Order: sequence, then C-alpha cells, then structure tokens
Amino acid sequence: MVNLTVYSTPTCPRCEQLKAALKKAGLSFSSQDMSTPQALTELRVNGVFTLMAPVLQADESFYTVEDLFEGEVLRDLSSILKS
Repeated sequence: MVNLTVYSTPTCPRCEQLKAALKKAGLSFSSQDMSTPQALTELRVNGVFTLMAPVLQADESFYTVEDLFEGEVLRDLSSILKS
C-alpha cells in the first residue's frame, strides 16, 4: 500500500479536488498544511521547491501541481501513482 500525503493550503480548490479524488478511489492519505514552516522544510529537504498547492507525496515520490493537473483538470491518478 502506498503511503500518501497531500500538502495543501486552507484556500486551495485544487487541493480539495485532489483529496476528493483520492477518497473516491478509496485511498487513505494524511494532510499537511504546506504554509507551515515544518511542511515547507520537509518539501525543501526532498527537493520540492514549489509554492503552489497541492503537492502529493506517494512514498518517496513527490508530485507538484504541474504533475497532477492539466490546466484545471486533475490528471488520472492511477497513471501518476504507477510511475
């Protein structure tokens, strides 16, 4: 089972879209507020330097908003998580 973490912000519609898609797919995940110093440090340590939410962590891999969305449309998560 993949360990998933969603880094989001309180006013992020794409974050809610990602969380809803994960729930619909039956995937459990934890959430981190990426506006906190701790979350930003965790992302930076792992080579993620974006300030745009959401960021999805799947085990040791990180996917930024550019990886997750095509414009405003969420990409197919199953293909993202298999890569």
